[in-house]
Amino acid sequence: MSDHNTKSLGDAIKAFIASMKWEDKINEATLITDWEKIIGKETAKYTTDVKLKDGKLTITFKSAALRYELMMKKKLLIDRINSYFNTVVVKDIDFR
Repeated sequence: MSDHNTKSLGDAIKAFIASMKWEDKINEATLITDWEKIIGKETAKYTTDVKLKDGKLTITFKSAALRYELMMKKKLLIDRINSYFNTVVVKDIDFR
């Protein structure tokens, strides 16, 4: 199979996922599964819930101090997550 056919199949799969509106659910599942890799092991220990809906990430923390620290680094965190996905997945974050 040539590279051209492989790329076309990949594009077809992406288009199918987008048309079925599964993209957000797949991104949310990946974000939750890979959360520790994305945010770091120590920080992940202090998060209790992570949800992604319509580009808005909601993170619930056990630690108010950590929540405040990450609020100050919101742009950096959004950039880190989007860099992990190689596309814009998170547009805003709600810290709780």
